[in-house]
Amino acid sequence: MMRRVKNENAEIGIGAMIIFIAILIASAVVSAVLVKSVENIFSRQKSDAQQSSTSFNGMVNVLIIDITALGGTDEMHMVFDLPYIADDLHESDLSWALMCLPTGETRMQFDEGQFRFATTLDGDGLTALPLTEFIPGDVYHIVFQLDTCDLEDVEKATLILMVDEGRTREIVLEIGNSPVVGQVLY
Repeated sequence: MMRRVKNENAEIGIGAMIIFIAILIASAVVSAVLVKSVENIFSRQKSDAQQSSTSFNGMVNVLIIDITALGGTDEMHMVFDLPYIADDLHESDLSWALMCLPTGETRMQFDEGQFRFATTLDGDGLTALPLTEFIPGDVYHIVFQLDTCDLEDVEKATLILMVDEGRTREIVLEIGNSPVVGQVLY
């Protein structure tokens, strides 16, 4: 004969297992809700940052600046590239200014202009070619014709290169007291 004894250990184990499974399901639901909430918050921040930031048009990288003409209209020649631009840059987005202080004077003089006469190295850098956009990675040159600044009458000059929605670069040119054609300034 078999004798039956009532044992409650199995009922307690099954109850504990049911509670454990319920806790696992509840924690999975809570975790999914938290992950989705964090994802939404970060995606909104990313789109806000993309809408509020402006594109950066880079800066002019100067390779060399030298004097090409003295007397009458002085001229400076500059070879440059634009390695930090992401897209082609229109010529009207670049400009320059040369500030100089003639010896014995207290008033600053300056010349300024656009880069519309800039050419690739195939051109002369002084006459306009059909170049309307600067391409990243290409090397260009330009001749600055100076109407106001007399390079023979200044020892230092400051060349400022500006890129629209980009960086402005300031270069101090050490001209000295007796400049010559072909003198490298930078």
